[in-house]
Amino acid sequence: MEKVKNYIVVSIFSLIVLGFGIFFWLIPDNELSESERRALEQAPALNFDTFFSGEFSDSLENYLLDQFPLREGFRMLNSAMRLYLMRQQDVDGLWVDGNSIYKIEYPLDQQQIEYGADIINSVYETYLSDMDVYYSIIPDKNYFAPEGHLSLDYGMLLEIMEENITGPEYIDIFGELSLEDYYRTDTHWRQDSLFGVVSTIGQAMGISEYLTSEEEYTAHQLYPFNGVYLGQTALPIEPDTITYLTSEFTENTIVTGIELDGQEPVYMLDRFDGLDGYDVFLGGAQALLTIECPNAKTDRELIIFRDSFGSSIAPLFTGAYSKITIVDLRYIPTALLGDYIEFAGQDVLFLYSTLLLNSSMLMR
Repeated sequence: MEKVKNYIVVSIFSLIVLGFGIFFWLIPDNELSESERRALEQAPALNFDTFFSGEFSDSLENYLLDQFPLREGFRMLNSAMRLYLMRQQDVDGLWVDGNSIYKIEYPLDQQQIEYGADIINSVYETYLSDMDVYYSIIPDKNYFAPEGHLSLDYGMLLEIMEENITGPEYIDIFGELSLEDYYRTDTHWRQDSLFGVVSTIGQAMGISEYLTSEEEYTAHQLYPFNGVYLGQTALPIEPDTITYLTSEFTENTIVTGIELDGQEPVYMLDRFDGLDGYDVFLGGAQALLTIECPNAKTDRELIIFRDSFGSSIAPLFTGAYSKITIVDLRYIPTALLGDYIEFAGQDVLFLYSTLLLNSSMLMR
């Protein structure tokens, strides 16, 4: 009887292995994982050099892991078991509270923060010393998250920035934000929740009377928005909805950039179905963009040095500025700015999230 039982177990196991093997070779390889927003490993080339160097075996292992049958289902099962069965606090640095997902950002890296301050000082001293310059810091949503997980020392971060930045005036927007102002499944803030932030910045920069009021905007929704954290956990959590706001000013803008092919609107709706739906705002990561608003209430100009958070707030300034230049120092070196921008009396805003400041060596 024991032999029969063992035979049945071995037979079932062999059939499962054989079935997965046949399934693996029959189904075509996937090139991209949309949920993880990355390219998947493809079948490695086998030759004398790759075999004896060990490169082939390493690539083969990654290929088999990336192309494993029913991979997304197993990823979801793995996350669910680790979080809910094994009661781990997080899965690869991501933790879940209800339908909201957070990424642990810890610890505070003082060297990175100081480097970020130095970058701002360098740009200010090189190009902006005779202009009206401001800086503001965007708290990541962990600042508002339930307690019980590791998070940055935000007080120390602000203190380091204040002690090291010379020249630009600080605009505090922490009090204008709450947890509800961020996407549940993503790192970014919601454009339709930024009127308090825009008002605070506008008051500090002297443009309040030219800002478009909340009542003048029309809200449009895009669903489903699978935020970056949702794809990384692979859990069956309800996606977010992106709400973008249009006005007579956003509708009449012209966006150009060194990485764009011709003119674009501020909301590039064709990007919503790409790897990152948040790219509807100004097309996502771009080194340098120019937003021109011919019917703006003033002829003033603005330069925003930003990370990805700036993509969704910049359109809300179109009524107050006839031209807005958007700069991402992760993709264009400080030394080259003078080749692309004529600095001549514009208002200037450095707008960076705590996430980038804690990894500011990405800036150049």
